[in-house]
Amino acid sequence: MASAIEAPATMKAEGQTSHTLNQAAGLAKLRENFPPEQIQKLPRLRCPQCRDSRTKVCENPRHAKAECKECGNYVSVWHLHLDYVGHAELTNRLLEADPLWTWEPLAYDQRGLPQFDENGGLWIRLTVCGHTRLGYGDSQGKKGPNAVKEAIGDALRNAAMRFGAALDLWAKSDLREAQTEHPKTAEDDGYVSSPSAPSRAQRAPQAGQPQQSKGPEESREQAFARLTEQYRNCWGNALALAQIRLEGKKLGFSGERVQGPPPESAWTTFDALLEGRITEIEAQERSAA
Repeated sequence: MASAIEAPATMKAEGQTSHTLNQAAGLAKLRENFPPEQIQKLPRLRCPQCRDSRTKVCENPRHAKAECKECGNYVSVWHLHLDYVGHAELTNRLLEADPLWTWEPLAYDQRGLPQFDENGGLWIRLTVCGHTRLGYGDSQGKKGPNAVKEAIGDALRNAAMRFGAALDLWAKSDLREAQTEHPKTAEDDGYVSSPSAPSRAQRAPQAGQPQQSKGPEESREQAFARLTEQYRNCWGNALALAQIRLEGKKLGFSGERVQGPPPESAWTTFDALLEGRITEIEAQERSAA
């Protein structure tokens, strides 16, 4: 009776296997949009004096604290909201994508515990579906056990974003964060405020002041040209292309005809071009892993 012979490790099955298909499905699951009921509101103070104050409120009476009906926090009324996904919701999505997902700190201290940097931040490695990517999180200067858990959760969200998880929320939050840190620059550059944080052009004028006119909005042609230029500049970045594809879908550009890259330069739809390129980049990453 012939004995079984194990195939050499260098031999690989041709084409996609069930394992690679499961990996692709898991990675695609991470990129799915989170339902509205799983998206939470994080208040962010717009006033630098309020942020620097020990009580998180400055002396301006218009910035007094009150219970926010939108996020439920007792906070200065001079704040905006950042959309984010909580630790439990993200963990559930990771489990749906890969029940064996794991994370580890990038460095350990002398006691064998995760090493935090001089800013109180934590670098981690997140591994999902056999792929590992870095993430960074902190607890905004807080101390104690809850601060450690908050830093870990923040690092997991940051690393998961590298896989495309809640990428649309990160993009909007980055713009609103820019408004918080640099309100004049953010508004002058055309960033759109959230409803709870209207721009100067949207606020009601003070008595005796003239009504400010609203600047021209971006036309459909300008938006399409902007996204076309963006995907050309980000042709090797799957996460950036996923965000561009999402924005194009929201603006109704999915079926618009575009010309692909050389040498073929074939014409196809906006959505099909980006979907194909994202799939190509992910395949290259899988083969290199």
